[in-house]
Amino acid sequence: MILEFDLGNTRFKWRLRRESDIVDRGYLQAVNTFNELESVLVVYREQIKRVWVASVVGNATEQSLKQWSENYLSITPEFARSTKTCMGMVNGYDEPQQLGVDRWLSMVACRQQINKAFLLVSFGTAITADIVLENGKHVGGFIAPGLNLMLDSLQQKTRQVVLEQHSEPFGLRPGTSTTAAVYAAITAMLGGLLENSVRQLQIIAPNSDFDIVFAGGDAQRALPFYPQAQLKPELVLDGLAYALDDPR
Repeated sequence: MILEFDLGNTRFKWRLRRESDIVDRGYLQAVNTFNELESVLVVYREQIKRVWVASVVGNATEQSLKQWSENYLSITPEFARSTKTCMGMVNGYDEPQQLGVDRWLSMVACRQQINKAFLLVSFGTAITADIVLENGKHVGGFIAPGLNLMLDSLQQKTRQVVLEQHSEPFGLRPGTSTTAAVYAAITAMLGGLLENSVRQLQIIAPNSDFDIVFAGGDAQRALPFYPQAQLKPELVLDGLAYALDDPR
């Protein structure tokens, strides 16, 4: 049994896998400690043989997880890192190790699931969009503030923008209240990012058949505007199996 972690800036997602079967899953807030998992994992403790980790949170948290895993499970975690190539994927960064491992693993996993070019958009603390060609070449991407970062920034850095509870979904029509206007603008900005990403893919690979894939915690909020997109919420965790020598 393998315990998998996706350590993000806001949440720590975890998943417990026996071969190809997902046994359990959940998440911790990033401010919480790994000790909180013990009440859930106690019934699986003796069955866990490996701990796999994707992390974008830095050395201190990684060391905290390592200490917890060695103390509680007697297992030293294996940390995935971005590499030049993996499973037919070719890293598009000039310095491959500088590409966020969450983006890299997501692309590696997506490549195994989609046999064509794709635009992968991940909605988390940041919104990232990555273009991958049919041959597995990553040609680069875009990084923007996530939905909550944009909302929080407006409220914290302006005096007059106070957002109310907003029951309406994101939309493109002009807002008739401050809250509605903010949500409409964010929707439009997101649309611009996606439209440019698609346009760049079509410039680089004219007439290429491609899919749009959404991932990340906020993907569901954007999906109504792009019903053609495929939702694959756990690509980072899926990618660990390819990057860390899955024994299946």
